[in-house]
Amino acid sequence: MKRTFERILDFIKNPKYVSYSDAPGGYKWKLFSHILVLCLVLGILTSMFTSILLEVILKIDLGGHEMEELLANSSLLLVFFLAVIVAPLFEELFFRGGLSLFKNNPNFKWIFYASAVLFALVHITNFESSTTVYLLTPLLVLPQLILGFLLGYIRVRLGLHWSILLHACYNGILFLPVVILQLLGIPIE
Repeated sequence: MKRTFERILDFIKNPKYVSYSDAPGGYKWKLFSHILVLCLVLGILTSMFTSILLEVILKIDLGGHEMEELLANSSLLLVFFLAVIVAPLFEELFFRGGLSLFKNNPNFKWIFYASAVLFALVHITNFESSTTVYLLTPLLVLPQLILGFLLGYIRVRLGLHWSILLHACYNGILFLPVVILQLLGIPIE
């Protein structure tokens, strides 16, 4: 795992389009599982840090979140379908699908960075629009920025279908507690 993390950091410092598409299946699944764990750990830790900093220490009210509204107004099955199937498919196609078109471009590094930053920034729309939210955008989308870099890494190394799968697994695992709470009849607050 340590070696995977070092390789990812080296890649993020200087992204180059080098595919591992010919690697054995076992290697691909091992890399996939390492990156999924990394996504979950970093995503959860950065979300917790941001929440504690903004809500507990600074006492900033960010208003509602799109997921709360979606859960209140839609069936659990529909929300699960949108979060675990639709969003990963469309977001990966839009933000990382075209990366292979630029694999020989001398500006690939900047294109890669732009795809990760744009992916993160689009997630600010999950929050209620306010001056406070816009000023705090870098903190609020930090988990998605990290996820964007990791999804980009797996997209380049293994292919688009692997980044779609990773994104779907990530969203599904994070959505699992919501499903469990709903099934147990425990209100989500």
